[in-house]
Amino acid sequence: MPPLALDNFSNDSEAVSMASGIPWSSKTIRSRRKAFSTVCCGCGQTDGDLGQPLRYCSKCQIASYCSKECQKSDWPEHKPACGAAGIPKLVKTLIANPDLLVPLGGCFILAFGLINRARSNEPLLARLDVAVEPSDIFNCAEIFLGLGEGMLGSDRKKTGKDKKYDGMLQVNAFTPITNPKRISDNHRMLWKRERAKADAAGFHAHEIVMVDIFHADGQMAMSIAIQISVELKEMVALWIKDGFAKPTDADPTGKTTRDPCTIHTCIQYLFFDDSSLFLIDIHSHRILNAYIRADHKNKMLLRAQMRPTDIEVIREAATDPKTVPAIMLLTKIAREPIYKPMYDVFVETRKAATGVAPSIPALNLL
Repeated sequence: MPPLALDNFSNDSEAVSMASGIPWSSKTIRSRRKAFSTVCCGCGQTDGDLGQPLRYCSKCQIASYCSKECQKSDWPEHKPACGAAGIPKLVKTLIANPDLLVPLGGCFILAFGLINRARSNEPLLARLDVAVEPSDIFNCAEIFLGLGEGMLGSDRKKTGKDKKYDGMLQVNAFTPITNPKRISDNHRMLWKRERAKADAAGFHAHEIVMVDIFHADGQMAMSIAIQISVELKEMVALWIKDGFAKPTDADPTGKTTRDPCTIHTCIQYLFFDDSSLFLIDIHSHRILNAYIRADHKNKMLLRAQMRPTDIEVIREAATDPKTVPAIMLLTKIAREPIYKPMYDVFVETRKAATGVAPSIPALNLL
């Protein structure tokens, strides 16, 4: 689990930029992605500790080491993740995009009550589960419902006998970790280093939070530290007060339908309007996962071809979900509006076959 860090809410001007509604360029995202400070996966030393750059794994170019000895000792743990070279890069890219960090920070604020209680002197940890899913919702429905290629009008692109699905990174779940025993020595080392950096920069009131990001294949995780600013807390307080306007709002009476601000809607929504802390376009509101889906030109660099393991998670979610990724995906499909048509078909099909509506297995990650 390589620890990484990036100062994401480090100053007021950046917070204003994040609320401007102007998408960040691919060039800026790449630059911020490179700004992650990486430590040796074997012993935890940084570039600064060594006085020279760390060496990267020649295969995946993600895991870093201070010596051949550390690389050799870490290989049993790193080997499963090394084959998923593109996934760690996608995760870094997700965290390097300030637009997408806003709802993630909101999840931390809601989960740990940071508006009413300052917790800048203690490490806070959460788990973020992500997956690569089809960028075309019709492709997702075809896989989930076990349909033939192109039955729902999706674009068919084949290579040989197998169809190659274009995918995108999606957020499936945010789980706050409340058990202090789950905070490891590596977490504490990462937190202390980032706490010291924030204090040195004068941001004593900012919380330092850590997130373990897990990919759906269960073989790769990355620990990342970010800052939660006072300004973001003020913004989330307004979200709690006003809720989120639904982007499909078309009430002829002029009334606005709004959803309450919760962890789930923070994952779905990236929203700003005239009630926000900053002066921005009233029409600038986005749904987080749908925002990524709408990025057809991949300006956010969050698209990748789906692997067989990604497709298998979707199939398992619709048949016999037992693994964490499959249960999480089924939970999300049942919850998020974009999946409602295919979930309704899934429910009716299962009821017709078994006589009872499908249930979602309980999942306890704490």
